[in-house]
Parts: sequence; C-alpha cells; structure tokens
Amino acid sequence: MFARAWPLWGMGAVAVVAILASKAVAQGAASDTRALRRSPVVEVFEKRRESVVFVTGPILRPGQSPADEFFVSSAPGPQEQNVGSGCVLHPAGYVLTNAHAVEKLIEPVVVLSDGRRYPAEVVAVVHQQDLALLQINPPKPLAAVRLGRPGDLMVGETVVVIANPHGLLYTCTSGVLSAVGRSTNLADMPGVVLRGLIQSDAAINPGSSGGPWFNIAGEMIGMTSSMKRDAENIAFAIPSATLCRYLPEMLDIERRQGIVTGLEVKGEGPAVVAAVQPESPAAQAGLQAGDTLVSLGERPVSGAAEYHLALVGRKPQEPLAVEVLRQGKAQKLTLVPAGRSKPDAAALLRRLGLAAAPLDEAKAKAMRLRVARGVVVTAVDAKRYEMLAHRPEPGDVLARIGPIRPRDLDHVGLLLEKARPGQTLALVFCRLRGDQGMRID
Repeated sequence: MFARAWPLWGMGAVAVVAILASKAVAQGAASDTRALRRSPVVEVFEKRRESVVFVTGPILRPGQSPADEFFVSSAPGPQEQNVGSGCVLHPAGYVLTNAHAVEKLIEPVVVLSDGRRYPAEVVAVVHQQDLALLQINPPKPLAAVRLGRPGDLMVGETVVVIANPHGLLYTCTSGVLSAVGRSTNLADMPGVVLRGLIQSDAAINPGSSGGPWFNIAGEMIGMTSSMKRDAENIAFAIPSATLCRYLPEMLDIERRQGIVTGLEVKGEGPAVVAAVQPESPAAQAGLQAGDTLVSLGERPVSGAAEYHLALVGRKPQEPLAVEVLRQGKAQKLTLVPAGRSKPDAAALLRRLGLAAAPLDEAKAKAMRLRVARGVVVTAVDAKRYEMLAHRPEPGDVLARIGPIRPRDLDHVGLLLEKARPGQTLALVFCRLRGDQGMRID
C-alpha cells in the first residue's frame, strides 16, 4: 500500500520543484525584461525626478480686488490654485521657474517629490526672459539639476521633460530637439517676446511651465516656457545658455550673503576670470585675470553660473579651496571672502522721500495682512508725491518693490541699492481705511 503511494508523492515533489523553478525562471525573465526596457529616458527620469518641483499657490478669483493679494480676503468660497513646475537649482533651496508661473501667485508654495511643502520667497524676476528665482528653506540639502553647457545642443537628439501638467505630478514625456533659435510671444505676458528658444515635439500642457528639459546625459538643457496652442507637438524652452547668462544677476550671491571676493566671472563659456579687483580677497589669494576656474570650495565650476552657485551659503572669512588652470597648468589656491557692510536702508528710502520702520506681527494682524512682510511708512516727503493721484501716507505698509515683497528693512536696503540711477521703481503700498484694505500702486 505504501509502495503504491510512494510514486504519487514523488510525482508531487517533482511538480512542486517544477513550479518553483518556473517561478524563478519567470522572475529572471522579468528581471531581464526590465533591464531591456530600461531605456535612457527611464534612467534620466529616475535620476532627475527628485530635482523637479511642483509650484503652486492661491491666486485671485475673478471679481476679487487686487488688494486681496495682500489682505486676508473676506470673500466667501475656496481660493483658486495655480499650478506650474520648476527645478531645484541648488541644494540649499534655490528653485528656478517661469516668471509667468509665479506672477499671479499670492503666496507661492513649492512641493517636493516626496510631498513636502514649503512656502517660497520670490528672490528675483527677469520679466523679459520669463525667469523667476524662488527660495525655500528645507531642513536638509535637496537634489539639484546639473546645467548643461551653453550651446551644446544637437537638433535631433532626445529630450526628456519632467513636469506637472494640469497638476498631474511628475509626468515624464520625451521627444527630439526639433530646432534652435526660435522666437515666440507669450500669451500670459503681453508684450514679451522670447528669443533664442529651443523647440521640441515632447508633449507640453498647461502646468508644464518651468519644467526642466534634459538630454540623455541628464543635463538640463532648457526650461519649458510655452507651447504653440494652435498646433500640436510644438513646445518651446528657454535654453541653458540664457539661464546661465541671467543666473549670476538673479542670484546676486555676494550682496545677498554679505561677502566680497573681488572676482569677476561672466560669460556663457568656461568660468574664465575676467578681472580681479586690486587688494581684494581674490588678489590676495593669487588669482589672476585669465585664470579658468575648475572648482571652488570642492564644487566643480564649469561656467559663470556655477561659480555663483558655488558661493551659496559661504560666509565671510570662510577659507575656500580654489583650483584653476593657468596657461594650461593646474594651480591650487585658497580664497577667503571678506565681509560686506549692509546697505543703509534709511538713506536709500530718503532718496524716495520716505522713512520707514519694521513691520511686526501685531501691526500686520491689525491691518489684516496675509503675511508680515514689508515695512511701515513713518514719514513722507509730500513734495515728492504731490503730482500723484494716490500718495503714500504714514502708517502705510510698503509691500512690494518691483516684483519683490521685501522681508524687512535690510531687504529693502538690498532691493533699493540694486536699483540703477534713473530707473523707475514700481512701489506698492497697503493701507487699511476702516474695514477696507486698499492697495496704492
């Protein structure tokens, strides 16, 4: 009886082994298939996904007063949200996006790939190039993009776009680089003509604005700006050459961080030292005009933009290792940035016929302001504003200088110091008249 059962048991064991073996083969086949399917586009998405962000925030509803940008609105109903994309430019929290993606936002918010949300400060806007630089304060360094070399483009090469069209987070599309040197008008910014754009047939939709374009090497070659709405598969991006040209001015790192190096590095090619100020920290370090920067503070430097990014977070008197090429030979030097005095905000405000004091939380709450940003006007030179129909008054809050909302008096000083002689400054003041919030432009 047992002898007859034994073959059946043996057959069952063989069947079990066969099933296990087939599963192992299937898993191995699936693994091999995944390896075959792991295209360069997949690799770029997996490597660069964390450097892409979602840019959002409330916007004014139709019919709302422009003053509601600054005052807590009493209008009922949910606040509309705008959606856009951007990329992490530096691990410290600098984010690059389009000007048209943030100009309508009341309070910009940056959402990271892991879902963390951070309020964002608008650092700089170059309206005519559709560029905006934001800053957030993450608790740890972020994954950042790597900028491609300006002009290193091949028509026909693969383009990978990561963005958030219609709020659909981290959508990956791809296509080819269709053309370079294109020009287009921006529907969202009347009067702005963008030139030198790159073109692709990658799928782009509303909400993709600010999303980075990568080549197969994972280098950022552009940033989505617009699409041709009366056609299909025609999208435009601001090329890395334009980004690298304007980023040094937008970052304005030395003034913002209160340091001085004495180095002048500009241009779209390699980071060649254009000039060294006499007796400056750069001169004392032995740097010379014509040197090509290779690295600064252990960070590789491939151009002027990367040089300024390498200065992010640096402090006065902090020694920085510098590697340069001089006449084809590598040299290692040490640069120690000096401190820079803060601009005299009071003196700069006097030029505008104004005096101001800090804005505290109590004042902001009493005025029903959304956030305690800006300064309180304490005195006004009436003669300077007598030709205006709407004049600032003591008690008003200076809420915006150009496109930027100043944090405090020191920030006001930085913004006014940067203004060029003869430049027209757009100032926005907030005033509470009874229960009514007023905006004076």
